[in-house]
Amino acid sequence: MSDASEDQNSGARVLESLLAAVARWTDIGSRPRLTLDRWNSLTAAEAKAYQDESIAAVRAVADWRSVTDQIRELGRLRYEPAVPTLIELWQQCPINPVQVAAAHALFDIGTAEARDTLRQGIHDHDHLGRFMALKVMFTDDGTAWDNVGHLFSDECLTTAAGQAAAGEALGFPAVTRELVAQDHRWLELCVALRDHEDLGRQARQALKDADPAVTGPALDAARARRVAQTATPDGKRLRPGDLVARYRDGDHRGVWRDLGAVAHLDDVWRAEAEQVAALTMDRVRQNAAALTAALIARGWPVSQEQALPGPAADIEDRLRRLEQITGSPVPPAPAAFWRVVGTIDLVPRTTWDGPFPSGIPAQLAVADPLEIIDLETAWFDVEEWEEESAELHPELAGPLAITIAADYWHKADISGGSPYSVRLPDTGADPLVRDEEHGLSFTDYLRHAFAGKGFLRLDRQDEWVAHGMTRDQLAELTGWLDGVDYRHLDF
Repeated sequence: MSDASEDQNSGARVLESLLAAVARWTDIGSRPRLTLDRWNSLTAAEAKAYQDESIAAVRAVADWRSVTDQIRELGRLRYEPAVPTLIELWQQCPINPVQVAAAHALFDIGTAEARDTLRQGIHDHDHLGRFMALKVMFTDDGTAWDNVGHLFSDECLTTAAGQAAAGEALGFPAVTRELVAQDHRWLELCVALRDHEDLGRQARQALKDADPAVTGPALDAARARRVAQTATPDGKRLRPGDLVARYRDGDHRGVWRDLGAVAHLDDVWRAEAEQVAALTMDRVRQNAAALTAALIARGWPVSQEQALPGPAADIEDRLRRLEQITGSPVPPAPAAFWRVVGTIDLVPRTTWDGPFPSGIPAQLAVADPLEIIDLETAWFDVEEWEEESAELHPELAGPLAITIAADYWHKADISGGSPYSVRLPDTGADPLVRDEEHGLSFTDYLRHAFAGKGFLRLDRQDEWVAHGMTRDQLAELTGWLDGVDYRHLDF
């Protein structure tokens, strides 16, 4: 008997055993795959229920490990009659390890039907679906650009799912230095995307990995175009003193909306923005002092000295240094905060090594208490950026991310994610706070925090309930906050 015939016989036996095992899984149900856009539309309770289905399914069956072994064997044997079964397991099985094994087996078998199925996962909500789709695309007949280039169209990049797919395509192992060197379309794409809001990091990494002899001329040309661009206030005219007068008259949010609409501040706009920012942060300082006193009066475990230590003594020197490093002044909003307020720290660090104070809802520890660290504390970001960018082409250094706060998990002394930050250079007045879920500008981030009496995630209560918080506990939390006697100044 030939090896091929033996493999076919072996495949038939393995498939029969697999089908018999799966037929015994009568209580686990099915769980269809979701697109990223559909996933993002789920409520916290719906997302948790979807995840719980997988956990329950794994616990409900004892032989899922042997089933994954059988699936891998079918892939190794490239047993084509197993493809319909593997597709069903990939698309419907709630047991994640089984899905993973089925995806890889489909790729190994490699029929047109198997590859088409995997290719359809390019907008899946989980990384594996997108990874397997890209693995197929990069190994399809034709050039990599012909197969993947459509992911970078303007239409695709308008959605979260499209940006996720494009980002993973740029970071895929197939985007090598050889590919960038051999196909000018990949080089041009990466140069064009080097400063992209969401794809810039991946684009710059691809350029860093490529041959400098190839990327250097393209980056030099891009830099020349950047320098030639005139930084103008987007065609908007401004009479000096107008915004300051409006702000003093109470049009606080309207003034900041106008400032936020200007991507490039010229000298007139910047001078006005700096005056408005100073007035704004003086009101922020008053709010911070009043809120801190009110929270402490309710027993919140911080001290006045911790919460509001004041501006750093060398703040002007550091702001000048940042302007030298980045080639642009620090945006007026954070610069004025560091000058006028310096630091706000409402994180209950004294509770990290002990119990939470009696009578204070412990859930508030993960409700993202307000923190804005001073520039001196954040200076390690500057030092790391200078070290990492020393040998790079100026167009590949990328933005300098200045940490302004830990994420809410780290604030509760639980392992978390990336810190909240602002990126420099930024030629506007009020930069976006990065890696924070609300997507707010610096000034709006402060407004949101003060509106929540110092807590940024009070609008995530459905998530807390979905993960086990009772209505009584929620009522206790709300009652405690109602007792914080604080009214904030608008700014």
